[in-house]
Amino acid sequence: MKKLIGLTIAGMVLASPVMAQQLPPDTAKPGECYAKVLVPATFRTTTERVLTHVGGEKYTKTPAIYKTVDKRVLVEDESYELIVVPATYEMVTETIMIEPERVVKSVIPATYRTVTERVLVSPARTMWKPGRGAFEKLDSATGEIMCRVEIPAKYTTYSKQVIATPANTTEKTIPAKYATISRRVMKTPPSTEKKIKPAKYKTIQVKELVTPEQFEMIRIEPKYSTIEKREMVNAESVQWRQILCETNTTKDVILKIQKALVRSGYDLGTQPNGNFGPATKAAIRKFQQANGLPTGGLTISTLRKLGL
Repeated sequence: MKKLIGLTIAGMVLASPVMAQQLPPDTAKPGECYAKVLVPATFRTTTERVLTHVGGEKYTKTPAIYKTVDKRVLVEDESYELIVVPATYEMVTETIMIEPERVVKSVIPATYRTVTERVLVSPARTMWKPGRGAFEKLDSATGEIMCRVEIPAKYTTYSKQVIATPANTTEKTIPAKYATISRRVMKTPPSTEKKIKPAKYKTIQVKELVTPEQFEMIRIEPKYSTIEKREMVNAESVQWRQILCETNTTKDVILKIQKALVRSGYDLGTQPNGNFGPATKAAIRKFQQANGLPTGGLTISTLRKLGL
């Protein structure tokens, strides 16, 4: 059984993406076994606040308020009538204002346009990966096939609005309105006895300003959005780590490992029996990957994570 464990662990070590090119640490004690294992990369997630909508200003207009009033205007002057020689009269015209001049303001709202920006989420990187078949094996002495591959950078795109043309106002002057009236005036007074003829008036309607036109500015606050960026802290690497091997592994140790895997929810296909078979090997690798542990051997960190 120990020979089978050693061969299986050696096979897990050979699955490492980097060929063994250095010796284990000199601090290793007699009876300890080390293997080069794949230590997964670690990442951290950061947030960034980006502007999605530019703030600005807009205006609201309250129109002017007018009221219609009656105005009494003179149509005919007071006159005198002579009994013998009557007075003579003539008609004259007069222009009066019935609506004052006013200024009308109009608001031309701001226009916006949408722009997009591309933000880097994770940079491009390269890594080692196992080869695809025996035809890529150049050196049968190492037992390893390695290919260098490039992982492309990842980006995200977000949209935001910017002002194309700002808001402004225009003014238009509405001229005053006038009305022309005619009235009869005396041209020559009577030369004899006079008879008073009272003046005549006419009532017309005119508009008077009560409240002038008003404008109110409303400020539009900018809007922001938070995006997440994933950055690598430590790159994936191959390192020497202490593992269990035929010198320090017994059937009882394998039995404890199997029971710990079952408690953690991993299926061995059979009841724990102390045999280090393919199902146990597959369960250990799944456990290592799920917990971010180095893969490629039965490491001491794996045993600690299992509570052993």
